[in-house]
Amino acid sequence: MNIPPYLEKWMGKNLFSVVPMAIAVINPEYDLVYANKAFELLFGEWENRKCYKVYKHRDSVCRNCKGSETFKDGISRVNKEVGYNKNGRLTSYTNHTIPVVDDNGDIPFLIEMATDVTETEQIKKEHQLLFDQVPCSIFILDRNFRIVKTNKKIRNTFGDTIGMHCYKVLKGLEEKCVECTAMQTFTDGQMHTGHHLWQSGTGQPGTEEQINSHVTTVPIRMEDGDVDLVMEMAVDITQTIKLEDELKVAYTFMESMIEASLDGVIAMDANDSVMIFNHAAKKIFQVSDNKKITRKEIKSMLPEEFLAQISAGQGHVYFPETEVYSINSEKIPVRLIGLRISVEDKSMGTAITIQDLREIKQLENEKLEAERLAAVGQTVAGLAHGIKNLITGLEGGMYMLNTGMKKSRLDRIQEGMEMLDRNIVRVATFVKAFLSFSKGREIKVNLSDPVRIAKEVVMLYSQRARELGIKLINEESGSISPALMDSEGIHECLTNLVGNAIDACNMSEAGKGQHVVVRTIEKDNVIIYEVVDDGCGMDYELKQKVFTNFFTTKGLGGTGLGLLMTKKIIHEHGGKIDLESESGKGTTFRILLSRSRLPKKS
Repeated sequence: MNIPPYLEKWMGKNLFSVVPMAIAVINPEYDLVYANKAFELLFGEWENRKCYKVYKHRDSVCRNCKGSETFKDGISRVNKEVGYNKNGRLTSYTNHTIPVVDDNGDIPFLIEMATDVTETEQIKKEHQLLFDQVPCSIFILDRNFRIVKTNKKIRNTFGDTIGMHCYKVLKGLEEKCVECTAMQTFTDGQMHTGHHLWQSGTGQPGTEEQINSHVTTVPIRMEDGDVDLVMEMAVDITQTIKLEDELKVAYTFMESMIEASLDGVIAMDANDSVMIFNHAAKKIFQVSDNKKITRKEIKSMLPEEFLAQISAGQGHVYFPETEVYSINSEKIPVRLIGLRISVEDKSMGTAITIQDLREIKQLENEKLEAERLAAVGQTVAGLAHGIKNLITGLEGGMYMLNTGMKKSRLDRIQEGMEMLDRNIVRVATFVKAFLSFSKGREIKVNLSDPVRIAKEVVMLYSQRARELGIKLINEESGSISPALMDSEGIHECLTNLVGNAIDACNMSEAGKGQHVVVRTIEKDNVIIYEVVDDGCGMDYELKQKVFTNFFTTKGLGGTGLGLLMTKKIIHEHGGKIDLESESGKGTTFRILLSRSRLPKKS
């Protein structure tokens, strides 16, 4: 077909200007001799400038210059270049270099046509970066289930797999999977998800490692709408499944321990709904196995102050001895520990443990009674020895009386009568004291002032202490609230201890100037009485005997029942008495009365 002259003329005159590509004509000296408008819009001013100056902002010919090669061999070339646009920014462009050959076969000019692909290259790089760097495995499959493209994670795990079947690479199978997620996408063109077990290192003995993968397949549609390719994305959930299994084991273990615990366990969530109410808790609160406990019932069972402290977030809330109410409103002595559980200042719920103290209380009461009976038994054992000594005294009196009567000696008769009278008095005192100890009296509990009791005892002995030259001191530490106790019984205990302390100072070889100190303090909800003296003290043997039998260091002036009676009264108050003593240096008796164990007022 012949081109009309006017068309040929128009093309020669206007084609370069209307083509939407940057076109330039270059001579062998690399001068730009012509450029169209598109070139000027892309690279800027070009007249009287070298191509390398305009394209690359260089002052000399580019290394590996494709134009130089085309001038030499006359072969057209297409290559990707990076240069600078008219604003000085890096620009990616595709450059077509075409030689212009004259009638003599020489190449006086080159035509270069450049297409700006900066944005395209950037998008391509971003997509490739995203494809390679996402923290999941991605590959593209064709309809034959051959892998046509993979990302970096797949390559790192399985190596170069392009062209291989996915079921062979991922699972070591010879045929496609029965439940193939990609097949579902190829069939209906929809996105699908599934769970698959992959094996990395397939084909390399000793390197196999199972990978639990959550797989998503997405269709890649062609222009005609057909799905010829599928992108498969997989997230490794191996560690997640392992953690889930470990959590299940831990939860089962914890649940078993809670249910088997001898202590009651209650747990409530952030909304105070009861999540855990174990078997021991049901037993303590007398709740049937099939009953569901509510928050309202929990509030009626537990002390209001205890729950308030937990809600206030006061750390571990500990009530060593308190009372709760069963579902039938029965009072039950317990020990409570509670904690408000928080994670990063967000409340997650409440945990409470309950220890039933009924059996312990019963054992304590039985122990106190056993100790009292043991003391009585020890006293009875010593009674024979005491009575034997008294009988010896009576026999001596009778002997003196009989021999005096036989010999008509009034002096012997008088002496015998005095011996009989003295020992009869001792027998009466001895028996009355023993009966009082063995039978005891019922303690009368009232709200009493612990400090006032000690003051009264000190006042009682003040005159006697002054006469003996002993300084009797009363010390009290701060204010002590009234407590339920038998004030007369505690008064008797302190009377025995202070009287003994004064006697110990009077018996001391140090002479006058001794001290007896009575202290009343309270520490950790325990009322403490201390009677301290710097008298004669006791050696190891005396300390072992002081609370047993009818032991006394006062000779005929004592029955040996004072400290036994003191110990009995202290035990009846749920307390204990300690002794510290060193021969020649003094003695300390210490009474400890825990408020939680004091007797209740009937």
